[in-house]
Amino acid sequence: MTRIRLWPGRQGTLTATFTAASTEADFRFDVHAEGRWQATRRGHHDPDASATCHVIDETKRLAAEHSVLAAAELQHRLNALLGRPRQLRETTVNLNWAHVHVHVDPETQHVAHTRLRLRARAQTQWELKQMTMAQAETYRDQLREDPNLLVAQLLLHSPQAVTQQTLEILPQIARSVAAYAPGAKWVQTALLLDKWFADLPTDAKRFIIDRLSTTLTEFGGEAIAQQLRDAHATSVPAEHPTQGEGSDRSPAGLNGYDHHSG
Repeated sequence: MTRIRLWPGRQGTLTATFTAASTEADFRFDVHAEGRWQATRRGHHDPDASATCHVIDETKRLAAEHSVLAAAELQHRLNALLGRPRQLRETTVNLNWAHVHVHVDPETQHVAHTRLRLRARAQTQWELKQMTMAQAETYRDQLREDPNLLVAQLLLHSPQAVTQQTLEILPQIARSVAAYAPGAKWVQTALLLDKWFADLPTDAKRFIIDRLSTTLTEFGGEAIAQQLRDAHATSVPAEHPTQGEGSDRSPAGLNGYDHHSG
């Protein structure tokens, strides 16, 4: 009759001192761990190493989720995790318990505090800069639509600053803002046309509006052509041709020669 010899479970203690990286890669925790293990049967040559490696791996895994300034929190979480018995996967070793002490050098803590403070200050400055830029862009866009906002703002906050010189400078500011608008070349073109158009006689303005409207219509801009006619309907009144004149007569000088009836 064959007898099966049962191998009594081996037991032992573990002790380990090592470091673990924090969320800040260049700052590390100093860790000291103690515990007890038990090998249930033959199958592992060095159960002490197996138990110790398990404690190290779990410590480094959790340490990578914690700031170096959160050593106390890390220590509590590790002891809550490792303080109860567990079967180590793919081994015949049980970890009965382990206790971990986490320490951070005071100089490391000081450097980490300083870096955290500088980082927070830089973040605040960046956010303030972004907010200022957003406000400036909003104000710029409003000035593009209505340059008179400059006058209104001066009257509201510094009415004593509104002088004749100020009123002369404000149009220049408005032109400078418009010059850097999207499509700035078209903005400048519009300003030049407006400056030239304002001094033309009424019949010349009428002729130009008709020509522009015709060109816009030819390129599919019927709606814009109608808006152009509507915008100048009051400032450029319609002139009916007199008897004996063609309805498409152009003002003198616009085409390099005078138009006469036949």
